[in-house]
Amino acid sequence: MIKTMLANMAIILFMHLCIQHLYFTYGQKKKRTAILHVIIVSLTVITLFYFPILIENRFRFDLRAIPISFIGILHGPLYVIPVVIISAIGRLSLGGLGALPGVIFGITVPAVISLIIRYCVNWKKINYGKGLLYSTIIWAACDLPFLFYVHLDAEFYLLRYITFQISMLILFSFTKLSFKHNQLLSRFKFFADHDPLTKLYNMKRFNEEIMKTKQTENNKAFIAMLDIDHFKRINDTFGHQAGDQVLIDFAQTLLKFHRKGSIIARYGGEEFIAYKLAPTIEDAASSLDELRKYVEAQQFYTESGDPLSKITISIGIAPLFPDSKLEQAVKIAGGHLYKAKENGRNRVVF
Repeated sequence: MIKTMLANMAIILFMHLCIQHLYFTYGQKKKRTAILHVIIVSLTVITLFYFPILIENRFRFDLRAIPISFIGILHGPLYVIPVVIISAIGRLSLGGLGALPGVIFGITVPAVISLIIRYCVNWKKINYGKGLLYSTIIWAACDLPFLFYVHLDAEFYLLRYITFQISMLILFSFTKLSFKHNQLLSRFKFFADHDPLTKLYNMKRFNEEIMKTKQTENNKAFIAMLDIDHFKRINDTFGHQAGDQVLIDFAQTLLKFHRKGSIIARYGGEEFIAYKLAPTIEDAASSLDELRKYVEAQQFYTESGDPLSKITISIGIAPLFPDSKLEQAVKIAGGHLYKAKENGRNRVVF
């Protein structure tokens, strides 16, 4: 019996490794990931059917409730219901007098309990004490009803309980570590493509996004360089933290004006860069002038909430021709930005 339980535990841990590899490879928000996750858990449950403790040649005791419970608590009905259906078909296909009780108490009941736990408790706040409690409830709901079907001694139930809890807690620990690892990996990926202060694209990602766009006869590409006027004065008067707050708030303003066909990034310091599709440069300038007026009308604050005097921006625009390099357009737009500064700031030059 101990060998069978150890085999069950090994199968469950192998399932975890497969799922972990799946999420690290394909990410969390893809339909393919969800489908493969359901398939892996379903195959795990079906595999456990072939490593049971067989009682009276009809009742199969294994750890199938653990993977079913986990997918129900962590991912909800869209994941656990397909697993229940596939697993139930697999168990019924094996036949035997214990098939129906096995489907009810070994597959359906843990799925229902896991969904109740999911909607009553935030699983991320479940500690080992609560995990042990919920695991005990699931074990009791799965195993104790068989007292009405077959006579088993207390030693059997004790060993089953201990094995169930150890397996559940090991999988719980590994799952927690995997989620933390995945969160860190997501953060690393995000900051590889984004400016850490403003959360806008960095220049690397900006270039990559531009490569994905296409110009047409009615939608030509333009590069705009945007600069916050007298930004150094803000840093010198109110401190760099106030300056950082202005950059963060200005970035949010840029995102409000984000339109389809436009890409925004932080260029460096108080300078930002925008890629815009428009029929003509005049249309692009008109749209960016709306942004300039909006910024001028906005009230900006320091990090401590103190209001700042009026913030304005200067903007230089240049066309980005299909056969030209981004650096060339940036240089021309930068020249127009310099002219905007020379001509009194708070204006758009092209």
